[in-house]
Amino acid sequence: MHVHVPLDACRQVARQRVKDRSASGELFVDDLDSDVRPVCREVGEGEALDLAALQAARFKIESLLSSDIRRPQVDPTEGRASVVLYRAVSESGADVAALDDPGFWRYVSLACLWNFVVWREPSFRPKQASLDEPASSRGTYEQYVDGRNYFNCVATRMYLRVKCLGGLEHCDLAWAVTDGTDFWRSHILRVKAGEHPAFVRAIVRRQADAATRLDTDPLREFAKQLNRSLVNVVPAMLDEDAADRFVDELWARQLQ
Repeated sequence: MHVHVPLDACRQVARQRVKDRSASGELFVDDLDSDVRPVCREVGEGEALDLAALQAARFKIESLLSSDIRRPQVDPTEGRASVVLYRAVSESGADVAALDDPGFWRYVSLACLWNFVVWREPSFRPKQASLDEPASSRGTYEQYVDGRNYFNCVATRMYLRVKCLGGLEHCDLAWAVTDGTDFWRSHILRVKAGEHPAFVRAIVRRQADAATRLDTDPLREFAKQLNRSLVNVVPAMLDEDAADRFVDELWARQLQ
């Protein structure tokens, strides 16, 4: 059994919080419970989740945030926060039904990650969004909390970052790539290789190394070639070394 927040209720809470922030000028919200609890409902069967683990994660994640408005090292911070969230979700007892439910991730977004998401995404801060984001993306803050798109919703993309790496055993790679949000969204979460941790680890290690890091265009070409190549193999049958050699051959072509 897990908590679920309906889509319309999530949007209403998010809009009211953004409106209240515009009026008060306060970036963060101290009380993330009183407006969420009334719209939550429990769904599924079995024991209820341990919400204390998620609440504890909230404060651990918020302690990672820089007070510098320029938000230096934003993506490595998201990587570290991803590890905290992944561990908390695991400790909460969330089952497959919860993990597959956008309503669960709406709860996580509103009750645990709201302040992090506001800090992370410029579209929650209109004046900064005008400087940091293209015009087409301004005012689209709901996508980061509504759970509908797993690589845009901050909570799901954070959880999946660690999941794609193979879990907490490899969590140090979660923050290894600097300026890597598009790297994770476009070249890991959205592609076939993202389903196979050994391949993800091989890719991340190379992109994290300044000597082998690829710029956007060659990285995009690498991803296309890798997806085409994976049609002819069974990735799950390759061990760590074999996956690394497979990635290395394609990566080397883009370094030439």
